[in-house]
Amino acid sequence: MDWTHLTTVSDQLNAELLVQALRDENIEAVINAGDTAGFLGVTPNPCRVMVVDDRWSEAIALLEEWERDEQPVAMQDIPDGEIT
Repeated sequence: MDWTHLTTVSDQLNAELLVQALRDENIEAVINAGDTAGFLGVTPNPCRVMVVDDRWSEAIALLEEWERDEQPVAMQDIPDGEIT
């Protein structure tokens, strides 16, 4: 299986969110192993998201939609009872 670079995101948390969104659409995706630092926890450094070669065009379409729809959640948007 060959992997292709899809995009580089700002940090590991955003990379994890994107990878899950891709997997939800049955597109195999991973974070480039060299970009994470598991023994230190989650890295704040940029991470490359990789997808299987033959699904790249579908992945780029999903990425464009994801970037267009993504809106950060502000603390004031979270109901008081949901903060733990």
